[in-house]
Amino acid sequence: MWDITDAYAHVGLPRFGSLTQLIRYMDIHKVRRSVAVLGPLVPDIATVTEATSTYSDRLRMVGIPFGETKEERLETVQLQLDAGALGIRFEYREAMENLELLDAVGARGRWAYGIDACRDQQIAGMYLNWLGTYPDARVAAPHFMYPNFSATDRERAGGAIAELMGHPRFYGILVRNLGMCGSAYPHSEFKAWITYVMEKCGSDHLLWGSEYPVLLWRNEGADAAIELFREFLGAFSEGQFAQVVGGNAVELFFSGNPPTVAPVVIPEWIDQKFQRSRKVTFFPKGLELATEEYSRLLDDYLRSPEFEQGYSMSDYLLRSWRTKQ
Repeated sequence: MWDITDAYAHVGLPRFGSLTQLIRYMDIHKVRRSVAVLGPLVPDIATVTEATSTYSDRLRMVGIPFGETKEERLETVQLQLDAGALGIRFEYREAMENLELLDAVGARGRWAYGIDACRDQQIAGMYLNWLGTYPDARVAAPHFMYPNFSATDRERAGGAIAELMGHPRFYGILVRNLGMCGSAYPHSEFKAWITYVMEKCGSDHLLWGSEYPVLLWRNEGADAAIELFREFLGAFSEGQFAQVVGGNAVELFFSGNPPTVAPVVIPEWIDQKFQRSRKVTFFPKGLELATEEYSRLLDDYLRSPEFEQGYSMSDYLLRSWRTKQ
């Protein structure tokens, strides 16, 4: 129905999977292109280099800061930008406390993928200043969903927040937040925020993200996640919604040449500090798996006929369990 481009998928071995697995997921769900973002604490820079050299027609990469010191984190940011990353994902605290990293991104005219960029007036003002300093840089805000919002709350609306939302180089990425899993359909506590976002950003400055493979951990699929936002954005025409789930991202990320790629050497300290044994939590917080076990499960699921037929991960696990009895 729509030409889908996912503005916020995760990738990175071992926790968030391989590029091959991401492409398999995209093919089954008819996602033409994706912006693949390294997951938190997963500095899989080899995947960045592989994506930019092998999948430049379908993928753009966004990196993450990594390291124990500001110097290490700056080094990893520069490495990923050299490797062809479109930009860098910033948590709230990192963006507020480590402006040198944002400067490195802005100086190259790349993207800041700013988590919670509109959470309060302080961070919104910071991003406004950054955009003013770097005229070729842009901000995208993943997880652009807030519950129990009020347009009369001066800390959460108006001021720098409204100005940032209206900025020509700002884009909100609508992702079904984990917090929504604990709320009852139709998630009415988010509707005031959506109304405000539609007014301030318009259809030209909104994008859609699946947060693959995390949505699988929540027992969801891309189709349902898109349908949810079609309902939320019901006041948008079909053409406007098509912009949100694909057209805008194609124009922003894929219409021109990908970032220039330079050879990189990944320092040994990154591998030494990479914590690969973090467990993965499912459904949500109902099942916890070791990374190695989860990696096998993800691969088996994505290769299974059940995945092709639209079965959720929990349905797949249940069918597999019954088969073994």
